[in-house]
Amino acid sequence: MGDSGLNVFFENFLKKESLFLEKKVLQNSFIPEKLPHREEQINQLAHILAPALKQERPSNVFIYGMTGTGKTVTVRYTTQELHKVATGRNIPLEIIYINCKINRTADTEYRLIAELSISLGRMVPPTGLPTKEIYTHFKAALANKGKNIIIILDEIDHLLTKAGDNTLYNLLRINDENLSNHVSIIGISNDLNLIEAIDPRVKSSLSQEEMIFPTYNALQLQDILRQRIESSFKGGAVEPLP
Repeated sequence: MGDSGLNVFFENFLKKESLFLEKKVLQNSFIPEKLPHREEQINQLAHILAPALKQERPSNVFIYGMTGTGKTVTVRYTTQELHKVATGRNIPLEIIYINCKINRTADTEYRLIAELSISLGRMVPPTGLPTKEIYTHFKAALANKGKNIIIILDEIDHLLTKAGDNTLYNLLRINDENLSNHVSIIGISNDLNLIEAIDPRVKSSLSQEEMIFPTYNALQLQDILRQRIESSFKGGAVEPLP
């Protein structure tokens, strides 16, 4: 296809009416305004995290469930709403989301702490510093922000396999050293037996609450698909679900 042919193709493409109202609704990262059939889990997580609004440290939480049970979107939805309230009331709170499997972010303890530091506005090299020094940068970033931090570690089993559970221990020890800022962790995993493999010393430091997400049934999946179709496609573009 020559230049003129491409020009015609692109012009014709622009003339075609899109099937979509909002294509982003179909992306994995999209957070809908409502989460059907996860009200119980949202309320449970909200009760765990609510102390952050009083500048208290929420409990650490480990969330388990099979792939496709709404773990990540429930956590992101709940923490997004929490952050909205905190921002509206000038409550110092920062939410950091990290997928431990993407871009090898959590392959080493160094990479994770560097990523957290960068998320807090502290520019650090991706490699090259002693681990103790990268923690110094992270603590400085915490102090500079002056906020309590909730860290969401999605696919946390990847972090534990690659970097070891000592990373969690070192991260949470910051709470013993720093009285002005708190760090809480939300870990998300498909492995229901994950916590059993963690060192007892680390488990004691975590003192985590646990949530298990059940699988959706067929009718619930239909509701979710119907919601996404109505939000993303124009009327008549997709045959209605029964």
